[in-house]
Amino acid sequence: MALIKLRDSDLPRGATAKALLDGDVYDRDGQKIGTVKDLYVDTEDEDVRFLDVGAGGFLGLGEKHFMVPMEAVTDTSGGGVTIEQSREKVEGSPELDTKGVPEDAYQQEVYDYYGYPNPLTPY
Repeated sequence: MALIKLRDSDLPRGATAKALLDGDVYDRDGQKIGTVKDLYVDTEDEDVRFLDVGAGGFLGLGEKHFMVPMEAVTDTSGGGVTIEQSREKVEGSPELDTKGVPEDAYQQEVYDYYGYPNPLTPY
């Protein structure tokens, strides 16, 4: 699937995007994982497919980025994002290279890692 970073696009920022961008990300136990740095949007149907979660580091130094599928999001109320995965699961996921848009193989690796089906893969 062709993705684009929302911040690099001219796409409108709907209510979902506004609720997610720059929000703190919490795991299922309420532990803070990091912050939503960007959203990856499917260019075909303009749906948000992944969160770019920045975690660790200090003042942006040493921060790592992880891609989390939208299927993991369970709550966006209260100014933050809660996902159904643990902090350890996210921090153990394949690290995201933020210099470009992730290739299809990496996207599939992320879906497989978290145990979600890729919504655009035919069964």
